[in-house]
Amino acid sequence: MSSVDIQSALAAAAEPTRFRILKLLAESPRTVGEVADAVGSLQPQTTKHLQALSAAGLIVVHRLGRRRVAALLREPFDELSRWFAELAVAHPSEAALDEYVAAITVDERRNDDDRTVHIRRSMGAAPNAVWDAWTTAALVRQWWAPEHFAVIECTVEPVPGGAMDVSLGEADGATYRSTGRFLELDRPATLLFEQSPLGQDGHPMFKGRYAAVFTPSPRGTELDLGITLSDIQPGMSSVVAGVEIGWGQTLDRLAALLSSSRPGFD
Repeated sequence: MSSVDIQSALAAAAEPTRFRILKLLAESPRTVGEVADAVGSLQPQTTKHLQALSAAGLIVVHRLGRRRVAALLREPFDELSRWFAELAVAHPSEAALDEYVAAITVDERRNDDDRTVHIRRSMGAAPNAVWDAWTTAALVRQWWAPEHFAVIECTVEPVPGGAMDVSLGEADGATYRSTGRFLELDRPATLLFEQSPLGQDGHPMFKGRYAAVFTPSPRGTELDLGITLSDIQPGMSSVVAGVEIGWGQTLDRLAALLSSSRPGFD
């Protein structure tokens, strides 16, 4: 069974003359002389190209008496085909990225001052467990971040006026800090808090007001999150446009965490 070195095979095939040789041999085996005539090269040059393709495992040159006949090896191309097929399978986050880019374009065309977002998710846990996930720092650390981010620190003080500060980090070391406070708490039915992401200058990019409602359901809890953005600073379209997408991913992470029945959610 063939096991082609994909990088070496692609490097060998990328050279223009070798690429033409592969196309010729895909039609049928050919003598070295026929290959040389077809690509317009001298036989010594053609031989070097054939040797490179052979070393990459893409062709074989048969010595038949005084004749040398080059033929394509098909198995390596099956492997390459499977490798390219894997590359063609889209990752779910690519759709979110396209959605984000489109959302930025839409937001840049808006001229109103405030934005509102509403997101609904089903949670496979009782309202008390969902409430705890929002109001316990150790649990907030496990889910309060969209894809490709992680909570690196947080302060959660679930009393009116108490802090609701969360800092997120990316794998490249970039950090993003949001600061806020709880406004109203009615366990386990509703939470009202405000939170604002801070720019590099330490000033809020916008003011966010969040209302979370936890309604019992046969499957656990229906979570409704209403978000109102105000005091949006100029040039913040890329940040504002990502709020709905980011929070959608964040709530998906919460739902997955709750459904896993980890300790602390019982």
